[in-house]
This record gives sequence, C-alpha cells and structure tokens, in this order.
Amino acid sequence: MFGNLFNKAKKVQNKNVMEAIVAGALLTAAADGTIERSETDKLTKLLQANDLLEAFRGREITKTISKYENILDADFGIGKKKMLDEIADIADNDDHAQEVLLTMLAIAKADGEVEPEEHTVIMEVCRTLRLDPKEYGLA
Repeated sequence: MFGNLFNKAKKVQNKNVMEAIVAGALLTAAADGTIERSETDKLTKLLQANDLLEAFRGREITKTISKYENILDADFGIGKKKMLDEIADIADNDDHAQEVLLTMLAIAKADGEVEPEEHTVIMEVCRTLRLDPKEYGLA
C-alpha cells in the first residue's frame, strides 16, 4: 500500500519535472518566433532518453508538447508566463533545475548556435531557477 502511494507521489513530482523541461525547451524554441519541427523532435528524443521521466512515454509526452506549443502559439506573452510558472515549480530542486536548463541549451544549440533571443530566454530562466549562468558558459 505505501509502496503504491510512494510511486504515485513520485510520478506526480516527475510530471512537474517533465512539464518544466517541456516548458523551458519550447520557450527556447519559440524565442525566435517559430517552433521548428527539428526542435520538437529533439525534445521528444531527449525526454524519452531521460531516466527520470521513464514513466512518461509516447502519448503523454506528445500531449504535453502539443499543449504547450498551442499555448505559446496562441499568445507568446501569455504562453511565456505559463511556461515560466511551470519552470518555477521545480526551482527548489537543483537537479531538476539543471535538467531544465541543460535541455534548453540542447534545444538552443540544435541548429549550431544559440540565437540572441534564445540566450535572453535562457538567462531569464536562470534567474527563475536561481542558477548561475556562468556555470553554464552563458555570462
């Protein structure tokens, strides 16, 4: 009984991490005005390879990506606020915060360079997560 309850609690916590990672990655992808298919494909691969998120495969990941894409597409300002709120939910856990930031960096570097708009968003997320951008070669 307690094992089952523990597993459910862990899945809820990990869902917050998954949502924060998706939010950060899509916020980065949308920073230049367009979320490219290559960026969402890379995000899906990164999420599927993340052991922390092994409980979320296929449909649940795709559904979250689609939901957050739609929010950002409907209105970037409102979407950005929503994404930052999702990211802030995991700010108290350094490991989870680093997962979010490192995924954002991977998405930003997917086309070979970090665009200025992507850098701006990443720096804002560093502040939200209370991470030192210098530790990630950003400052």
